[in-house]
Amino acid sequence: MPGIGAAFQLEVDWCDRWWRSVAVTPLFEIGDRTGRWMKHVVYARDGRDNNFHIIRHLAALAVVLTHSHSILTGLYESEPLVGLLGRSIGHYAVDVFFILSGFVVTQSLLRDKDLLRFTVARVLRIFPALIFAVLATVFVLGPIVSTYSAKAYFADPATWSYLVGAASTLAVDGTLPGVFADSPERGVINIPLWTLKYELAANAMLAGLAVISFYGSRVMLAMALVGLAAVYVIGRIYLPWETESFVSNALHLSLSFMIGAAAYVFRRRIPLTPIAIIVLFAITYVLAGTMFYELSEKLLIAYALMWLAFLTPKEHTDLSRYGDMSYGIYIFAFPLQQTLFLLLPDIQPLPLFVLSVVVTVPVALFSWHVIEKPSMALRGSVVALIQTMMAPWRRPAPVRIRTPL
Repeated sequence: MPGIGAAFQLEVDWCDRWWRSVAVTPLFEIGDRTGRWMKHVVYARDGRDNNFHIIRHLAALAVVLTHSHSILTGLYESEPLVGLLGRSIGHYAVDVFFILSGFVVTQSLLRDKDLLRFTVARVLRIFPALIFAVLATVFVLGPIVSTYSAKAYFADPATWSYLVGAASTLAVDGTLPGVFADSPERGVINIPLWTLKYELAANAMLAGLAVISFYGSRVMLAMALVGLAAVYVIGRIYLPWETESFVSNALHLSLSFMIGAAAYVFRRRIPLTPIAIIVLFAITYVLAGTMFYELSEKLLIAYALMWLAFLTPKEHTDLSRYGDMSYGIYIFAFPLQQTLFLLLPDIQPLPLFVLSVVVTVPVALFSWHVIEKPSMALRGSVVALIQTMMAPWRRPAPVRIRTPL
């Protein structure tokens, strides 16, 4: 019996063959026939022949930039882009993270063809650095900047509640006693961590699709994407969308993730051309103010990302040799920014952003080389250990006895 990942790959290939069988010429196919200026996502999907590395880092820096404004005022609306588009650059950066994650994580699942290896890889990618960040915040930064004495700080149940909630991603909005209590972002410790539980949920959803497809559903991912888009639009009508809730956040981020996953699954049928970006932009502009605007906007962002990642000139400097600092910047920057504001209460947004980057990048480099990269290298050992522990509960393969005719 094939592994779940292998079965999922078969279903994905079936989806691709089904798509090819549709008797409609794909949009912008004329340029593809000439072979002069058009490519599809499939041509550059493997290896490092893309700009994902630098895009992730730019997205992480965009989140830092947004918080460089809100930390000074306590207001989300203080960032200039909010007044122009209604959303901050950090909001769009989170969309970028989830779209890229959907693409890359789906590729990882189909490459590994093993649900256990996939799950261990995702856990080792997210939790070691997260736990280190939470421990450093609670046991190092917290006692230093808290207005409480060390004894009172560690005696307060809120300290331990935050430790467990943040490290598990289940309750990251807790406070630490006396920490950042007088800043405009009052008591907020590390707000970017709020997205991690949705990242884990999206990974679990993808794994669930793999399991379901193993039991016979052929177009599960395509159906899930269409269904999620429908639920998203319905939610825009009936949910109190302006007030962030678990449901609205889950729909918003999981849809971004699934669009990225679909981009990988249908990579052979997605032509990359700037004309398509112009068309999608026009459609999004026309839909502004309607319930379909955000969905169209996500599709535009996803398509533009694929074009930037695969068709634009690659990085002139191979920044990847220094390591992947994007996750470290994302999870370490905010408490450091809050601390910088305590030290420099008259600082302005742009100087705070520059100083935050200068302080955070070395921490992110340390996290990558000492925590994240070594942790990911343990995947094989962890998988082997789990398989060994599960061995007594495995049912042995039936022994077939041949009898002479």
